[in-house]
Amino acid sequence: MKQKVLFLLAGMCLGIVLVSGGQAAANYLQAQPSTQAVYVDGQKADMEAYNIHDNNFVMLRDIGEAVGFNVYWDGKAVQVESDKPYTGLAPGGVQPTPAPTPTPTPAPSGKYTINVDHWSREDFSQQANPAVFTGVYDRNLYNTIRQTLVDGDAIDPPAYTMVAKGADYSAVKNVIGRLDNVKWFEHYVPANFTNYWQYLDYFAVSSKIPPQFEAPLAFIQPVIAEVNKLGSDREKVTYLNDYLCSLLTYHEDEYAGVTQTFTPHSNELQANCGAYAVTFKFLCGAAEIPCFTISTRTHGWNMVYADGQWLHVDVSANDLTNSHTMLLRETYPNHPDQAPAATAFIKELLVPGSTK
Repeated sequence: MKQKVLFLLAGMCLGIVLVSGGQAAANYLQAQPSTQAVYVDGQKADMEAYNIHDNNFVMLRDIGEAVGFNVYWDGKAVQVESDKPYTGLAPGGVQPTPAPTPTPTPAPSGKYTINVDHWSREDFSQQANPAVFTGVYDRNLYNTIRQTLVDGDAIDPPAYTMVAKGADYSAVKNVIGRLDNVKWFEHYVPANFTNYWQYLDYFAVSSKIPPQFEAPLAFIQPVIAEVNKLGSDREKVTYLNDYLCSLLTYHEDEYAGVTQTFTPHSNELQANCGAYAVTFKFLCGAAEIPCFTISTRTHGWNMVYADGQWLHVDVSANDLTNSHTMLLRETYPNHPDQAPAATAFIKELLVPGSTK
């Protein structure tokens, strides 16, 4: 897939911030987390972003990691190597000593104080396969995300854990991005916290239907009504696969997202594999069928939970071959999952005990 970045910024501009000290760091700590979305090759990229004075700021190194160019600090300046893959390290693999970070300024007073005793209001992890709890994918993180899946938007008090910035943070952001369906799942910090400045690794998850999805949801309601008449999950997934194939046609360099696909149009829209995966996940979410995206480094598709097991569905391949070549299959030969630990964790988040 070609590397293209689509920034959906709702009238605000994109900035790049590299905090190195002084007043810039203080302003950064006062910033509010941004809810704007960033897409790379049609897949939502989970980048930490903050809103400062109606501008969105993201880390240049996060863009480099998502798009595929190297960014590093050589001790004096930021270096960008557009022809080299992202490592975040200077030549020789040595990370220069960062500049000292100033003492953060406390956030304004609010109504809620972060307290580690509130991290896990319920221990959902006891229902899950313990084998999925590896590395950053631990029980606290599981309970945090699972609480959001159970509660929806009504989270009071919020469930949260701590996830340090860096590789672990990126891995967790990727997991919650793969959960998106009719709702978007995001890392967030409620504005009424009194002491976020003491817990900068705080990690809670929000879920919400973005305003731009309201029209697509209304558009597909007749389809969902027909799906709900079907008896088995397999029948429902097959119906949704065939419906999406009637709306799109495969083209590796084109993208048709949810808002383009699920609106009146006279001809099939051209779309790459990532677009098929995202729009199919949207359909499954509306039909309340557990579904998420899965990928190699060059191809994306879906896994669905149907009639008691997780199965592969590649709508783009099915449309391209005009068949059900990869519909509800237990395995996908020659398509190695690039993040198997995250995939197992997601399965247990959506259907506890499903990998036992």
